[in-house]
Amino acid sequence: MAISKLNTILYSGIDEINTIPVAGIDQINTVDAPSGFATDYSLSLNGTNQYVNLGTLTNSVLQPTQSSINTTGFTMSAWVYFPTGSPTDYVINLGQSGTNNYYGLKINVNTSRYVVVHVMGLNGSTPGAGTNNRNSIRTSSTIPNNSWKHIAAVFPIGSMGSPMTRTSWKIYINGVEQNIGALSGNQNMNLAYTGTSQIGAQIRTSAQNFYSGQINNTAVWAQALTTSNLAAVYNSGTPIDLSTNAGNYTNSAKLIAWWRFNEGTGTSYTDSDNGQFTGAGVNTPTWSTNVP
Repeated sequence: MAISKLNTILYSGIDEINTIPVAGIDQINTVDAPSGFATDYSLSLNGTNQYVNLGTLTNSVLQPTQSSINTTGFTMSAWVYFPTGSPTDYVINLGQSGTNNYYGLKINVNTSRYVVVHVMGLNGSTPGAGTNNRNSIRTSSTIPNNSWKHIAAVFPIGSMGSPMTRTSWKIYINGVEQNIGALSGNQNMNLAYTGTSQIGAQIRTSAQNFYSGQINNTAVWAQALTTSNLAAVYNSGTPIDLSTNAGNYTNSAKLIAWWRFNEGTGTSYTDSDNGQFTGAGVNTPTWSTNVP
């Protein structure tokens, strides 16, 4: 028999015990600790008013400048599942709230199930809420309902110049680079941020564009992951431990945030990379045992 909980907390949601990583613990009071990396739960969002608040991330690594992305690259990813008929929208929204103007880095799945990546900010030095204040790419094909998919947006080194080279931005589904079906917006706009960040919604003057369905193992790297890296992250449909290099996944040192959504209880979501960016549930998101 192995331990499943400590003080009512699922063992799978614990990173350390008395500063010792759980991966290095074999037994507690002669009882075996669970082995390996597990995905027991996903976060379920209702598409109406629930999301994860990441707070204000000003000047953090989760709000990189154009220059820093141009130097190191940047990747955002998540496992997503959409029920039939769900409206579905923003998966990751870094740096936009409190204004009708466009800001920040975003990845979403629109109502037609195309994966869309947005870079938003200033047209020169002017804020706004139109095509002059965003630069976007979209997949040429859609993703199905009722099926777990791993999606990723990659900004390669050198792609965030002035103008931005959006033709080199990449979208991956299940570790496979996708054909880009649409380019839109202004390549000369300047990336900028304001307010708070979210998983599962976009906040302008109010929360909107709510995600509907389950989400799991959402991660951000200060690096442009390659096709082989992302194939390893997809791992034939089974999430991996992103904190440890294995095979073609060699990017753990560049991981800057990772929400496993595996706690199974409560509305606090640990950043399993370094704990710096723990999220808080808004309007009580629920847990699901539907997992990739």
